[in-house]
Amino acid sequence: MAKDKENSGSKTAKKPIPSVLSINVCDAIIRDELSKKVSLIGLFSIIRANSFPCTHPLMHVYIALTNGHGKYKTEVRFVGLEESKPIMGMIGELNFQNPLQVIEINLCWQRLNFEKPGDYEVEVLCDGDRVGARKFMVMGPQQQIPPTSGTDMR
Repeated sequence: MAKDKENSGSKTAKKPIPSVLSINVCDAIIRDELSKKVSLIGLFSIIRANSFPCTHPLMHVYIALTNGHGKYKTEVRFVGLEESKPIMGMIGELNFQNPLQVIEINLCWQRLNFEKPGDYEVEVLCDGDRVGARKFMVMGPQQQIPPTSGTDMR
């Protein structure tokens, strides 16, 4: 029998990383147990603070992932972009039964500390690979909120 040259090596192919369907930061997450639908309440991308360091009392993060193949060590962490330094995180395991499965993660963060104003992000890693991130800003009282686009219905 002839050996398949591509499969005869000692290297094993790395499994694909999951795909991010969404990463949302909000005030609350409500799941209706009957319909299993999720409501995200008070979505935001800017945190206002009167002084620094500041503490955000309560924040929820909703993450939906798909295209996973088996088990992944998964980390969700807050990162200050200026220093590329994680300020807080959680690690757990996700197990995809098949690649079409959608896994939803609902996390609650209490008393998240921000040392200074700037750009931050919620970063999602699976088996050490970055699969996605959601950027948000922490601003002081005198800073102007940047203009948004795409939300006006005229």
